[in-house]
Order: sequence, then C-alpha cells, then structure tokens
Amino acid sequence: MSRRRSALVAAIIIVLIAILVIAYFVVGHGSNARTATVTRGSLEATIETVGQLEAKNPIAVHSTLNGTVTLVAVNPGDSVKAGDVLVQLDRKPYDDAVQAAQKELENAESTLNLAQLQAGTNPNDEQRAAVLRAAQNLEAARQELQRAEDQIAETLILAPSDGTIVDVKTAAGTPIGQGSVAVDMANLNDLSLSVDIDEIDIPHVTNGMTATFRLDAYPGTEIKGTLTDVSPIAKTSGGTTTFPATVSFTAPDGLILRPGMNANVSIQTAVRSNVLLIPQSALRTVGKRTFVTVVRDGKQSEKEIQIGLSSGGQVEVASGLNEGDRVVVH
Repeated sequence: MSRRRSALVAAIIIVLIAILVIAYFVVGHGSNARTATVTRGSLEATIETVGQLEAKNPIAVHSTLNGTVTLVAVNPGDSVKAGDVLVQLDRKPYDDAVQAAQKELENAESTLNLAQLQAGTNPNDEQRAAVLRAAQNLEAARQELQRAEDQIAETLILAPSDGTIVDVKTAAGTPIGQGSVAVDMANLNDLSLSVDIDEIDIPHVTNGMTATFRLDAYPGTEIKGTLTDVSPIAKTSGGTTTFPATVSFTAPDGLILRPGMNANVSIQTAVRSNVLLIPQSALRTVGKRTFVTVVRDGKQSEKEIQIGLSSGGQVEVASGLNEGDRVVVH
C-alpha cells in the first residue's frame, strides 16, 4: 500500500472516530443525563436568621442617693419579691444628717417659743413678723428632718416588683451615684425574641408572619411565634445593614429561659400549595428568560418556562411544563 493510500485510510478512521464521539454526546449522553420529574406539591419560602431572648419589660433599679455600697444582697439568677433588699448603702452620712436635722428642729422650736413669749398677747408688727418667721423656719426644719429620715430608708435599694435578677451593676465597697443603675431585673415569664432581618429580605417581611426558632440551649424543641414590631429604621454593623424586629411567643412548659439565650430563626414569608415543582439546578437563565432541558423519548429539547417562588432548592413552575415531565438537572 502506498504512502498516499495509507494516509487516506488514517484520515477516514479519524473522521469516523470523531463522528462516533459527537454522536455519543449528542444522542447517547442525553439519554444518560441525570433527570428529575416535574411533581406537584407545596412550597414554603423562609428567611433564616438568628436571634436572642430579651425581657419584654426589663426593670433597671436605680439608686436615689449618692453613697458607698456596703452590701449587695443578690446575684444574677436570683428570684426576688417586691420589697426585698437588693443593695444597701452606707447609712452613716445620712444618720449624721438626721441628727443635724433634729438639732435644727429643736432650735427652731425654741426660737418660735421665744418669739411667741416676746410677742405676748398684744404684739406689734415687728413681733408678729418675728413669730411668723420662726414658724416658717420650724416648718422648714420639720421638712428637712423628714427628708433626712426618708433618705435613711433609701439607703436600702429594694426590689420594685417580683422578678429575677438579670445583672448586678455594683459591688460592695464601691461608690454609686444618684440615678445610677444598681441592678437589672426581668420577669422571665415575659420574654420575646429579638431578631435582625437583612435588608435583602426586608421587602418580603411584614408583621404577623409566622416564625419558628430553636434555642441553642434546647436544640430539640421548636418554638412557634409571630413576627412583630419590624422596625422601619435600619442599623448598620460591620458593613451589614439589618432591620430589628421582634418575635412574640409563649414559652413551652418545662423550659427554663433566660435573657441572652441565642436562637436560630426561620420566618415563613410565603406558602404555595399544589404547584408544579422542579429542582433549582435544572434552570438555565439567559438574561431575564429561563430555560430547562426537557427529555422525551430519550431526546433532549430546550424549553422556555416561567417560574414563581423558590425555596430550599425547589422552584415553582408557573407555566411551560406539565406534571410528569422530565428535566435535566446539572
């Protein structure tokens, strides 16, 4: 066989191999492609976020005096009743103030008695004025004594209501200013879940939506609540913009809940029932158009479809496919 004929035979063989390869990918490969069947079912769209338990109506217990703390009678987690002592201040300065006020009161009483004695039964204008001033000074001394005695009572910082101690802001031996918070309290039967919703998700969120969450402390228990108080004002932290919101709920029996517990939260934003569904991996998008590859009788064809809601890797098919159709998934 001549060299020219050998080269021709080799070329023919190469062309045949190429045809076989193309046929495999065009015909055979299509028949072996992974496919999914168009099914009918329900689809729920959810937003995933995190949250933290907070007291609905926290109570900050303030000191009404300047002073030095001598006793802290509670620790975080303690349950207290209204009127229980939380913190005690050094009362010596206020005892001294009471003694000084008592002396001022005694002096004022003596001054009034003397003015009345000097005025007699037929006082002149000056004597009447002296009696009036002495009486006014006596009343002021009485009020000052009452104020000093009230401050003695205020050296005991008391629980304003029943509740649980969440945080203690002071310690024995440290100074505390008037108006400073000594203790934070809360009613642990009245908690809510604070969540942050990403700005991307906020258009799909409204008050009243169903939210479920699982606390890190109780991962096996799903708690159901309602989304409320979605803030119209965003906050930015670390380059992320979110909108604060609240999930109101009733705590299940048997759970010991505390402010600050963390939770994983799902907010249900939409539900589609009895719709056609395909995997999201079957979609191919060109601009604003969506296509799938349909397999019928071992042959593939491209088809444009309209889609709706998507969630959890599933997509609602609004039009373009029928139940039972098979589509290629990638």
